Amino acid sequence: MSAGVIVCCPQCAQRNSPEETYCSACGAALVDAPPSLALAPLLPGSVLADTYVLESGESLGSENRYTAHRLDEASAKMHLRERREDEAEAFHALSTRTAGVSHPAIVVPERCFTHDGRAYLAVPDIAGTRLSTRIGITTEREAIAWGIQLCQVLGVLHRNGLLCMELPPDGVLLDKDGRLRLTHTESLSRRGEPLAFASVADGYAAPEVYKPGDAEESADVFAVAALLFSLLVGKRLPVEGWAVQADPLVFYPDKVVSPDFERILRQALAVDPHDRYVTIEALKTALLTLTRFPRIRSAWWTDVGQMRSHNEDAVLVKEQSQGTVAGKAFAGLYVVSDGMGGAEAGEVASVLTIHTVAAYVEKLWTAETPLTAEAREHGLRAAIAEANTAILAYARQHSEAAGLGATVVAALVHEQQLTLAWVGDSRGYLWEQGRLQQLSHDHSLVARLVEIGQLSPEAARMHEHRNVLLRSLGNKEQAAVDVLSCPLRRGARLVLCSDGLTGHVDDRALGDIVSRHRDPYDAALELVAAANAGGGSDNISVVVVFHE
Repeated sequence: MSAGVIVCCPQCAQRNSPEETYCSACGAALVDAPPSLALAPLLPGSVLADTYVLESGESLGSENRYTAHRLDEASAKMHLRERREDEAEAFHALSTRTAGVSHPAIVVPERCFTHDGRAYLAVPDIAGTRLSTRIGITTEREAIAWGIQLCQVLGVLHRNGLLCMELPPDGVLLDKDGRLRLTHTESLSRRGEPLAFASVADGYAAPEVYKPGDAEESADVFAVAALLFSLLVGKRLPVEGWAVQADPLVFYPDKVVSPDFERILRQALAVDPHDRYVTIEALKTALLTLTRFPRIRSAWWTDVGQMRSHNEDAVLVKEQSQGTVAGKAFAGLYVVSDGMGGAEAGEVASVLTIHTVAAYVEKLWTAETPLTAEAREHGLRAAIAEANTAILAYARQHSEAAGLGATVVAALVHEQQLTLAWVGDSRGYLWEQGRLQQLSHDHSLVARLVEIGQLSPEAARMHEHRNVLLRSLGNKEQAAVDVLSCPLRRGARLVLCSDGLTGHVDDRALGDIVSRHRDPYDAALELVAAANAGGGSDNISVVVVFHE
């Protein structure tokens, strides 16, 4: 390789320093093109075949690559690959191999043509992000979902008699809708025929692909797993020594991967093809087993705010799960309570509330009777009623705490079902499919005025009596508890909060914050920070639950 010359990767166009032997992005071998074979790139604005207008170009050894658009449709973006006319056979062969393959996830060449002594391959340009930008920062959940998508895409190729052979991360695109697009079709080969491409991207193809002979579907199983390994761990597979002895796979400490997922990847990456999953469908089935059971992640935060001297809110998060032969069982209880009353009585009321509700629900969890939707609703209603009784009893025994009370919102999650119960103006929200919905309705004066049309929601936020409650715990002997049940689907996000949050963060901002974060802790933290930035006139408490 020429000293001091920046070398562009022939596979992905990544610029590499002269001392590199393999591309830092995709792992392809870097070689200099003989000067006599290099074509001078055409100038922007050049028109090819009365169809394509060149916008920009780059020389990659003996091949030039351009971005272009159609002459009659500027919005139709294209990639053009250019070689000498006597090398047109490689482009024709690729077009022939992909003829008849029709699937939106596979970006096949649109046209092969010659112009002024040069050969061209035109490929549609799809907007999106190359997976090479996700190396080392991909989550396990993303890797599993992308692995399933890739298995589906390669399954289409296999039904058309093709093998993919390699999956360099720069050859897979994540489009704006979150779907993967296979743009690297250079290595596609007919099953049972000799390999039709000159080189592979080191670290992204099975060991047998480097050797003479036929490859089977298990080679594509390896290619999918190799890409997932790179995305997760942050480096490509160490393949340089495979000709002699394969290095053992190392996940930890570079990446913490769940044991089930690691076992699947290790089998898919077995050096001996007979030790892998036999078909791409078998790999997909294995990956799908990781998605059968939901995963709940939660976080909570409570803060005194900017104006109060002490915190009268209380928060409880209690989760239990059990892995059995029949599957995984999960149950979660989430409670936010906002205490009221002088002489620190509010703190007592909120703590009494969460402890009483938790103790009651624990009895439900240990009972032998099935926890049906009706049983969950009855249980939460009874638990909150018992908390009301506990507050009233405390007030009778401690005269200095007269007037103490609390609001409460409690959520019970069981088998992908949500049961919500509340009293007062602490709220429960559900974010799902890009939309935030307030599940609870405030038991307050202004909420009632809004309901009967005497006050607008905007005016209610600033109304002088916005803190006047029509219902609260500790106010009457019998607590009127509202309860509802609904599915908690995958992808949904639940938020429980006190009015210290909603007094300063409107629903639009709340939905934006909850939807933007990939971790419930980060979402909870920003919600509290936003309430403090808005004034922090009250204590602020929030619980965020992600169902994944």
